[in-house]
Amino acid sequence: MKRNNHIKGIAHITIGVGDLKKAVSFYEDTLGLEKIGEWSSYAVFDIGGVSFGLQPKGKQENYLLVDDVDKAYRSFKNKGVKFITEPKDQPWGGRTATFVDPDGNKFIIETFHCKTCDTMCHSYRELLEEHLKKHE
Repeated sequence: MKRNNHIKGIAHITIGVGDLKKAVSFYEDTLGLEKIGEWSSYAVFDIGGVSFGLQPKGKQENYLLVDDVDKAYRSFKNKGVKFITEPKDQPWGGRTATFVDPDGNKFIIETFHCKTCDTMCHSYRELLEEHLKKHE
């Protein structure tokens, strides 16, 4: 079986919720998930190293960790993958590109890069806790 040499794992999954505060309470208090961040329009939890995000009125988004977004983008695009966004830097420190599968499911390939110390992180949590907080 041929292995993929770009996708390293699931970085995180985001789902849409009707009421962010109610959803945060359910996932944190009822299910006991560890919340690693919350803002007015987003909350993120850790589930065994995978970030699980909640976004009001959002749609499900599946984030795939790659070592190099630009290289994976070129490789997948050359194989006929339909991208709806080109690679771009995000204000939170990631670099992303978005594609859809044949059924229209949305996937985002991403890397986490600490711009302050030029370190590549393996998860959003690592970027958030080990780099961004360290450099405040």
